[in-house]
Order: sequence, then structure tokens, then C-alpha cells
Amino acid sequence: MRRYILVVIFSALLIFSVVVFAEPTWPIVKGTFIQEWLTLHWSDEMWDRELEYLREVGMEFIIVAPTGFGFGNSGLKTIYPTQIPDWIEYAQGIDLLENTLRAAKRADMKVVIGLNMDDLWWQKGVRDPKWLYERVELGNMLAEEIYNLYYERFTDTICGWYFVFEIDNLMVRQKNSVEVLSTAFNKQLDFLTELNPDLFFIWSPYMNSMLAPKESYGKFWTELFKKVRFRDGDIFSPMDCVGAGGTTIDNFAGWFLEFRKAVDTKPGLQLFSNAENFDYRDWTSAPINRFIQQLELVKSYVDGFITFAYPHYYSPNIIDQGFHETYLLYVKTGKTDTQSPTPPSSLRTLEMPDGSCFLLWDNGEDNVGVAGYIIYRDGKEIGKTQVPRKNASGFLNAYKEEGLQTGRMYSYVLYTYDFAGNLSEASEEFVLEF
Repeated sequence: MRRYILVVIFSALLIFSVVVFAEPTWPIVKGTFIQEWLTLHWSDEMWDRELEYLREVGMEFIIVAPTGFGFGNSGLKTIYPTQIPDWIEYAQGIDLLENTLRAAKRADMKVVIGLNMDDLWWQKGVRDPKWLYERVELGNMLAEEIYNLYYERFTDTICGWYFVFEIDNLMVRQKNSVEVLSTAFNKQLDFLTELNPDLFFIWSPYMNSMLAPKESYGKFWTELFKKVRFRDGDIFSPMDCVGAGGTTIDNFAGWFLEFRKAVDTKPGLQLFSNAENFDYRDWTSAPINRFIQQLELVKSYVDGFITFAYPHYYSPNIIDQGFHETYLLYVKTGKTDTQSPTPPSSLRTLEMPDGSCFLLWDNGEDNVGVAGYIIYRDGKEIGKTQVPRKNASGFLNAYKEEGLQTGRMYSYVLYTYDFAGNLSEASEEFVLEF
């Protein structure tokens, strides 16, 4: 009887653990980029807080990129103390890569190491194969030095390599682009495979839907996949471009359908979406509901998600914790806050000596918190405000108006939005006679 009771108890505990700790059935992001300039002066305490925030929302790895910046013909500026002659350090006396790896190891998170970048890429790209192949060789030197300096101490932390150069759907229309890029990829992949075949390779191209069709881009990748020696577990992770404006929330999923078709021709290759959590129009943080839409609309096409970039746009270390709390609610429950905020009130203006003026108002209220306000003039959206980043200037309840014409009347209406993106009703109309 006692054995039967123990079996029942064990079975109940097993069922309970599955229910409580099961992976979400809704899409969540597993990895995020983090850039060196953001973490330049972070303490261990700041790093530990950041990675705890990421772990809370289900992140498993961070991508630190680039680790080397091109200068001259053969030099790199590295984010760690390099030992290669003619290369220099990004920040004297600060080993940013060591700091990153140590923090990730403490948090039991993985790190993908991005290789080199060079701003001449935007001018040369595939147009200058010799230049590109030389950059790849620099990247191989960089990978070898990083591997020799850090891998033995961080074997359980370093999990992959990131190809930093960004390929777009206009560049691939250049003559011989498939041949040039496949050669570049193979030069890098063959070297990395020999260095350690267990570290996956990931890259993140992008697209502009206004300048070329999605079918042609899908065809390009299909042709390139035939020639490149990708390994099982390597990851093709296009930016969804919703944040940067290359696509829209209404059309980007069609591009991932084409990417899925291309990836299915290459056994072992995975397809991820790099979901952008910002708004290029003013480089603000995207409301959580929009970000979730970016996950939901392509979840049937992809094998996983990364994002650019949680630390930059959602982290409580950087911006109001409302973004993190709202996304965390979604990660835990699959649901988001649906309560709308109240509208702003008492719209008024403050005229400045230079002829400009500020539109001012009293704050709306929300159950989680107000993320910002959207301003309409004469029925058209002209801008928005958002909670300022930590240690940055900015006003949540003020908007500077410029270029108004003397003798004209202007009508303003404002809406409050919260961190999920819920909108208030319209404020009372305010009429300005300028």
C-alpha cells in the first residue's frame, strides 16, 4: 500500500511539474543582441541584473556583435585585449568580451560571438569580391584568437558565431552575387568548422519590400544554399524589418513564407526570425502588442526567434520597467494587458522666444503605466512622446511644435498609450491660434 501511495504521489508531482514548468505553447524570443557600446561601463551588478531580466522572459542566449571593427586594409579594433600586431583595443583596459562571458557564465546563459564588421561593407559588399574575402580572412583570424583566449574557460558558455555583415535584397541583384557570397560563406564556415564543428553559425540579412519582390529574394537564398557548406544546426535568421521600416506588419509574413521554402531545400538548416522591437520613425520602443504580432504572424514558418534588441529597448536597466513587465506577463500567460489608459487632459501651449512653442498636457493614467502619447494635428498624426531612457533627457507630457504659420489656427487631439499599446479615447480638442 505504501508503495502504491508513493507511486501516486510521484505521478502527481510529475504531472504538476509538467504543468508548471512546461514550455509556453505561444511564441517567445530565445535570444537577443547586445552591443558593446551599451555595456562599456557596466559593473558586474549591472550585468547580473540585465541577464536576470533576460532569463525571466525565457532568453537562453545573447549575441555580442561585433567583436572587431575594421580600419585600414588589415587592422581590427577589438573589444578585448588583442595580441595580434597592428590590431588595437576598442577600450583600453576594459575587456568587454571577458565581462560578457563571465556574466553569462554566472547566469547560466549562452553567448554567440559576432565576428568583424567594416563600414566599407555598405560601399563594397559583393561588388568587390577581393575586399570581401579579405574581410572574411580577418574574421577567421579574429575567431581563432577569441577561441584560443576564451573557449577553454568558457566552454559551456560560448555556443556559436554570428556573421555580422548584413546582406539585403538589393545587393543580391549584383552580378555574380551568389558566387561571391557563397565563396565568402564557405571560406568562413570551413575555417570555423575546423576550429570547432560544435559551434553553430548564424547570420541575419534584411529586406526592403518596396524595392524588390519577396519571391526573388527567396530564390536567391535557395540558389546560395546549394553552394554553401552549412552544417546541421546553423541558423538563417532574417530581420523581420518591421521595426526598421523595410516591411510592414501587414506584409512581412509573406517574406518568411519564401524563406521557409528556401530553408526547406537545405536539410539541417534552421529558420529563425530576428524580430525588431523598435520603431525607426523615432527610434522608440515598440509597444508589446506589436512585438507579439511579429511573433504570432510567422510562428508557423520559423523554428525560433531572436530580437534586436531586448537590452536596448525593453530592459529595466535602460528604460521604464513597464515594457519588461508587460512582455513578462505575455511570456508567463500568453496574454497581455488589455486595460486602456485614460486620455491626457488640460492641453495648452507654451510659446518660446524663437517662435516655436511647446504643446503641454496633464498625464493620463494606466493600471500598469503610461508609455507615452500620440499627437494629432488637424486630424493627422505628427509625432509621439515616450518614457525617456534612463539618464537621458526628454519629456513625456510635452511636444515641441515648429514651423507653425502666424495667423493660422491648429487643432490638436492626443491619445495616451500604455506599454502594451492600448490606446485611450481621444483627449478633448485643443485649438491653437498661432
